[in-house]
Amino acid sequence: MSDDFSDQSDKPKIGLTEVELAFIDEHLQDDVNQLILRSSSFKGIDIKKLAAQIQARQKALKKLPEWSANPKLIFPPALSVEQSSSEATALFKASLVEGNTLIDITGGMGVDCFYMSKKFQTATYFELQQEVAATASYNFDVLNNKKITVRNADSLATIQQENLKADWIYTDPARRDNNKDKVVRLADCTPDVVSNLELLQNAAPDILLKTSPLLDIDLAVKELKNVKVVYVIGYDQECKELLFHINKEHKTDTFQLKVRILNAFGKADQVLDFDKTEEQNSQIEHSYPLAYLYEPHAAVLKSGAFKVLGQRFGVSKLAPSSHLYTSHNRVANFPGRTFEIVGFCKPDAKEIQQLTGQNKANLTLRNFPAKIQDLRKKWRLNEGGEFYLFATTLFDDKKIVVVTRK
Repeated sequence: MSDDFSDQSDKPKIGLTEVELAFIDEHLQDDVNQLILRSSSFKGIDIKKLAAQIQARQKALKKLPEWSANPKLIFPPALSVEQSSSEATALFKASLVEGNTLIDITGGMGVDCFYMSKKFQTATYFELQQEVAATASYNFDVLNNKKITVRNADSLATIQQENLKADWIYTDPARRDNNKDKVVRLADCTPDVVSNLELLQNAAPDILLKTSPLLDIDLAVKELKNVKVVYVIGYDQECKELLFHINKEHKTDTFQLKVRILNAFGKADQVLDFDKTEEQNSQIEHSYPLAYLYEPHAAVLKSGAFKVLGQRFGVSKLAPSSHLYTSHNRVANFPGRTFEIVGFCKPDAKEIQQLTGQNKANLTLRNFPAKIQDLRKKWRLNEGGEFYLFATTLFDDKKIVVVTRK
């Protein structure tokens, strides 16, 4: 694999010695703060450097099992590992793309590029930060990926100057500030994909854009052009990311929404495809709790699929704003969690305990005017156990607690 570092004498020194690798392996389960406090007892060891590697590997253990299983890989700071794609979501992205050439214009840790590159003959990874790019280059070599060329350069400037072409461009723009709550527009991200969309579309007919799940989907589609599909990705009960497939030949304003709830192997265990028109035109019945209760996955809620669930799965809704669903018969493959209803009652400690027979339960609020900690105190309710309580408001404005088992 050739890259921008092949002839650089000032290339950042990357890699770990055998002594350092042995130290990391020996202390992989240790508390890193305690290791740093004991640093004076480790002679000839850069304890801060190795503690950072241990902490990052601990973060990566579940998120990146293939990478964390390789002792020679170099990990970025733990925060970067937290912000990187998981192996599951990277594998899913790889299932969406294929061709001869891929360009990743925002390389970072390189997890997405690594898995996506397997679907192409060649891939080019761009990263502005020299040390990050050098680390990615080192890791790709360790992982024996010969397809990726690492370039420590400005991707947009290089695409323009060298008139680069590809089948797909992938981008994961970084937030400009650290306040995640304010990320609602693509203009708040770097690089500015919206302003450079013409350049990118001249370079590749298909673009896959990853964003934070906090981004406003409708606003992003208006900012962009030629959005064909928006994937809303769920994993481990969370909405993890949004993926915008921008296709040069897609000339209409309509787009499909595809919810994908992934397993650890990047396969979708639960799916939901719809568009805005279908959601707007769907009718849904409202009902008191029946035999089963359904809590949509966070990715379903992010997608805006509220009424369409009724028609697709034959379920009724407890109230327009509660986003809890119910049915007489159990529905298979509902995109979320399914519970068997034990009963429902007024929000009263005695009535709840009559249904549960104990003072221990999991508690969720949906369109209910209170705080969980206040209700736990009021109802003398400990956390955990087999029962799941949903404090909610019905379509007729009654406040109730639905007692369920998972």
